[in-house]
Amino acid sequence: MLSIGGAARGSFEFDCVDAEFADSVEGAIDGAFVESVTKPFAIIRIVTTPGRFSTVAGGPGIPGSWFALEIAPASSAESLPTWHSQLQPNGYPAHARGVTSNITYLGFDGPVEPRGPRPQSVGAGVAKQITVPSAIIAACAIGAAPNSAQGIPQVLGSVTEVTSLCVRDVGQASFSSLCDDKGRALLHYDVGFPISFNGRTSPKTFDLDPSHKPPVVLSHWDWDHLHAAFLRPHLMDCVWIVPDQRLGPGAARLARILTNKGKLLIHPATTTSFPIGEVAQASGSKASLNDAGLTLSVTLASGRTVLLTGDVDYAFLSHSSVGSVDVLVATHHGARFAAGGSAIPAPAVGADTLLLSYGKRNVYRHPHVEALRLHKNAGWTKQISTARMAGLPRGDRTVT
Repeated sequence: MLSIGGAARGSFEFDCVDAEFADSVEGAIDGAFVESVTKPFAIIRIVTTPGRFSTVAGGPGIPGSWFALEIAPASSAESLPTWHSQLQPNGYPAHARGVTSNITYLGFDGPVEPRGPRPQSVGAGVAKQITVPSAIIAACAIGAAPNSAQGIPQVLGSVTEVTSLCVRDVGQASFSSLCDDKGRALLHYDVGFPISFNGRTSPKTFDLDPSHKPPVVLSHWDWDHLHAAFLRPHLMDCVWIVPDQRLGPGAARLARILTNKGKLLIHPATTTSFPIGEVAQASGSKASLNDAGLTLSVTLASGRTVLLTGDVDYAFLSHSSVGSVDVLVATHHGARFAAGGSAIPAPAVGADTLLLSYGKRNVYRHPHVEALRLHKNAGWTKQISTARMAGLPRGDRTVT
């Protein structure tokens, strides 16, 4: 949500594939999910109130809902403000503004469909569209990755002697690295970079050594947590440990590329311990990418513990051995969270450092003042962001 109150507006983002392309390939939709194909994929952002979206669309704009969207450059009485970003070889670097002129609710990808209008059928064209999602949903399923059960402990077990945590300045996105005493990354937690809607927050320079290919733990399949893989393709040659989640077409394309490279390991819905920490599956609803993501707890060589939470509401943290924490990376770029302040992990004695990854003037208005206040009341009084602060320019933030 971008605001609160009776007229609160929301940002509805859709991971899309061109319907005409999906129609034309019939049962060959799998042919789109390869590294050489980009044209059919796009991200669409609609800004409106939840009530108006549901009225116009015929169904709620919640994860798991499928819609046919018709976009146009000019507005009409029922149109909704829309930003369209087409996939390029380097991700989603640019967008165009227009309107969504028509939305058709096609159905829900989940065990229990939410209450509301059933899929609309207003003609042969729409009737054909209703058959499209089943093929796309099947193609977007993450599937099974071979050797995940054995591969994950082996990959994580090789991560030892971590000297520092570097929360990288990637603007409105998330990208952190656990590093050795020479500053070389031993493991990445998320590899995000802003998509075009928040492109203004991107750093002027973004350097990664392409010869270093440490494993990646992906918190969840949102673009601001994985987009850097398109700007720095060597990241697709890293081993990725990922949550088993429902994917949109663009994210499924990345998963398929990683699978074909033999680089995808799907984390089980449990906790995986390794010598210096653990990766845990959050306990939130599987319908929420944020609250069913992977979180990471690590003890640095100094003995200090760091906790990286992705976008998980603190109420759903499920680590088996995390008590008090020395350094906390704030959830969801400092956004509001549903759980009260009592759910925030407690700082260790003498600890107070909260790190936040966000970009100034982002379209989501992160961080939120109420979230910052709750963290401060919980003892996280030293709040350091990757964005510019009073007396401190924007940049990477490193703790040891």
